[in-house]
Amino acid sequence: MARIPLPAMVRQMSPALLITSLFCWLLLYATSHELQSVPLCAPSQTLVTAGAAYSTIHGINATAILATALWIVMVIAMTAPLLAQPIAQLRLRSLARRRNRSLGLFAAAYLLVWIAAGPVLLAVPKAVEVLAGAVDLPAITIAVAIAALWQAAPLRQRALNRCHRLPNLSAFGTAADRDCIQFGLTHGLWCAATCAPLMLLPMMAPAFHLPLMLLLSVALQLERLAPARPPSWTLRILPGQLTAVTLFRSIRWSLR
Repeated sequence: MARIPLPAMVRQMSPALLITSLFCWLLLYATSHELQSVPLCAPSQTLVTAGAAYSTIHGINATAILATALWIVMVIAMTAPLLAQPIAQLRLRSLARRRNRSLGLFAAAYLLVWIAAGPVLLAVPKAVEVLAGAVDLPAITIAVAIAALWQAAPLRQRALNRCHRLPNLSAFGTAADRDCIQFGLTHGLWCAATCAPLMLLPMMAPAFHLPLMLLLSVALQLERLAPARPPSWTLRILPGQLTAVTLFRSIRWSLR
């Protein structure tokens, strides 16, 4: 990977999105008790089965609202810093009077993808446990193997490259709205494809869920700062590892 000077890295980050992410992390920490009540990360229960038990006390509507709200907050906490480039593109390509509308449509479409992906992601840990019992291996071992294989695969790099792709956006009327929604849906799809297998790891360790999610969020942000590269098999399975080295060297050079 080509070296990226520290100022260039900093310019790729959005202070507003970083603050939004930090606020959501603090909110998740403050509501950690509710996270235990609605097991977004429990390997032995899906959202549906957890909701059935929880609704006997609080009602099914409260369960659905709470679970959805916590899931959305978690998605925003993890992915907000990753959206600096597409949001900059939206601001650049949208008329001033339509800018907030464009950003809102993009964000709604992006979150819709993650809301749809939520029940699937929450069901995967149970499937991993069943597989682990069948092959007599620890479930976390299988989860690590799945995540590592996906990290090394060319398909994953292809999905990551698509996250860097910025489409042309119409400026007027329904075409502009349609393009913003399509941009949000496609970007959310590629982002979920890139990140979802890694999210399996914190889901398999509910006791350390928030710290692992935060660590993963930082790693994914560092990875997104790196330029796209040709898809190929790789042994660099830690997200952002090269960018972290470059950042560390840039900081050392800046302090000299």
